[in-house]
Amino acid sequence: MKRFTLVVLSWLLASACAMAAVTEQEWGNWYGNTGGMEFALTTRNQAGEELSISCSNQKMTVTLRSRQENWSATSTEGLDKLYLMINRQAYQLDNEKLFPNEPAPAQVVFEALAHTSARDMLVFTSQQTGDSKPFSTRGLSEALKGKTWQDCLNQ
Repeated sequence: MKRFTLVVLSWLLASACAMAAVTEQEWGNWYGNTGGMEFALTTRNQAGEELSISCSNQKMTVTLRSRQENWSATSTEGLDKLYLMINRQAYQLDNEKLFPNEPAPAQVVFEALAHTSARDMLVFTSQQTGDSKPFSTRGLSEALKGKTWQDCLNQ
């Protein structure tokens, strides 16, 4: 009887752990989660750089990482001349509104990202990092389908 109880308890514990783990999803070249407790999407380019778009604490953060060179740059760090470029059109990443009746720059880029096509390219650029190599947007609009700026802020 003890053995049976131990097996049942082990199975219940394993099931609870499996349910608590959030599995990542994939959309084209992008992977991550856009629901539940996490909102983070990541992709890699051919140069091995990693671009992440995440939402938490009512802010959107864009991060560029180079694992080979062991550095990262984040949109919330106060970098100079920081932009996310979609097909050479530069978008600011500030989460604060510049004017009361206007959307925050981060909202504008979030909405632009949701409307990208598989042919579009993203580049992270700042005075400190220079331009990243291009990132594909294949799958990004699918990952953001049905998601709004408010969904990002609510994370």
